[in-house]
Amino acid sequence: MDFPEYRQAVIHLSWFRDGQVRHLLFGMVELRPNELPETKSCCFPKAFRVGNKGSKYLYYRRFALPVADAIEWYKNAAGGKLVLPRDPKHKTPGDGKKLQGSKFVQEPLWPHFVSSNELVFAPEWMQGSRTHFLFPENVLSSEVRETIGIDKNRTMLEDWLNFDIVEDYPEYLGAICLVAPNPLFRSIKKSHFEQAREGAAETVAYKLVARQEQRLNGLRLEIVNERLRGRMMPLVHEFDDDAIVILDFPAEIYKEGRSITHPEYGLMGWSNPCNIVRKFLITTNSQRRLKRVQVPADGNKPEYEYEVDEVEDAGDFIIGDKSEDAIDSRLNQAKNRRSRRKAANDYDQQWFHREPSEAAQYIRQKIGNARDTVLIVDPYFAGRELLAFGHAIRRPEVQLQILTSVQGLKEMSRGDPTCSGSQLMAFLNKTFKTYPKKPEIRILTGKQSPVHDRFLIVDNIVWLSGNSLNTIGERAGMIIKLPDPEPVIELLHGFWCQAPTLPDWLANRPASVEPQKGISGWINRLKACILRR
Repeated sequence: MDFPEYRQAVIHLSWFRDGQVRHLLFGMVELRPNELPETKSCCFPKAFRVGNKGSKYLYYRRFALPVADAIEWYKNAAGGKLVLPRDPKHKTPGDGKKLQGSKFVQEPLWPHFVSSNELVFAPEWMQGSRTHFLFPENVLSSEVRETIGIDKNRTMLEDWLNFDIVEDYPEYLGAICLVAPNPLFRSIKKSHFEQAREGAAETVAYKLVARQEQRLNGLRLEIVNERLRGRMMPLVHEFDDDAIVILDFPAEIYKEGRSITHPEYGLMGWSNPCNIVRKFLITTNSQRRLKRVQVPADGNKPEYEYEVDEVEDAGDFIIGDKSEDAIDSRLNQAKNRRSRRKAANDYDQQWFHREPSEAAQYIRQKIGNARDTVLIVDPYFAGRELLAFGHAIRRPEVQLQILTSVQGLKEMSRGDPTCSGSQLMAFLNKTFKTYPKKPEIRILTGKQSPVHDRFLIVDNIVWLSGNSLNTIGERAGMIIKLPDPEPVIELLHGFWCQAPTLPDWLANRPASVEPQKGISGWINRLKACILRR
């Protein structure tokens, strides 16, 4: 496959070397259109040492090559021959050495391309470029991922690559992509006529900015006008030597989408329908005074002060078209209302008030759907809750984990947490004897639980509850599914790992508990003794 419209290619590569083994981290082959001046390679790679000793390094290097050589390197990599490129103008030790990488999956199959507007690793002017991807079948080893995940290493890679390949875009780890920017034109510009031409609701001029010595013949522009209830017939124009076209729209444009195709190169650019901005609302205010607020001390909490800038509204100003279509406004309000309801449904937003049985059944249903693990984090989870929710597990291979607290156990038994802990252990041993996987219970220690909120994690899906399971549904409260569960799961896992197991905590509990004073304390101690028997 020839690429006569490109003068040069640049291969951007980053890799991790551990001794004599070089692991590919990311690669991009950039084809440069003919009008761009030639660029030079990096004579030597940028290197960053990993750790204080040993021979582990992160590398980045740019290789400037003839287009044919870069395409050959890319096709060899797709076929399993992955090496550091050889730059004929800058011979560097290591060139031609093997790069360790996975077998690649092509997306799409070569020599077909996709036109992408989501090239996070490329500069803005490359958006919409024809692109081909090589994605690794297997992810990098855990050792390599842990190494590049260290903050300083991750930061260095982000500085070199201009995007976060570790956390934000891990799908590109070990991948290579080929980017062929638009060789015919640089951009498309448009201008709305102040007054539409006769017979049109709106008139718009579009102009293609051609690259040097390139003709636009054969390019096909298609414009879509998306209204509130559907799309109108697209307007189509095929360019010749004239780079400007004026299109008359039979209805005012609400959302505009466009695509540009070429009979040989295919899709050269596209955009999803997006709103036409016709007016701006500007809200202005002025500072009224600076208010200082003193917060007094309370027990171990020191006093402190904070400031508030009081402002006064100076008015709103509208720039642009001030008119508002009543029908459009009503349709938009209805659409937004449905969007909010859909979001609430997506996040499984539930409100329970004076419905303890319905709330409990809702929790049991979520637990019953588990296929792998269930983690309940509730500082006030005790024996009754173990019976009320623990047996909702439907699949015997599911592992149930419970994270409760000394604070909650203490309040459950009105002073002696070991009573509630012993009861919880007794229920566990008695009612889960036949389970293949016995539930694991851990205890958050300390006078106060380090975790306040209540969480239900079912197969990496997290729900947040305002109420503890022992009172859920009695008082008004909310349960909602978290949109980004991974960081919460990681933090809760940290608390889980630090907490002792229930048997260990019971075995190492203090010999005595601080006694309560008065007759109520005497009665509670008597109850505790009876329970121990």
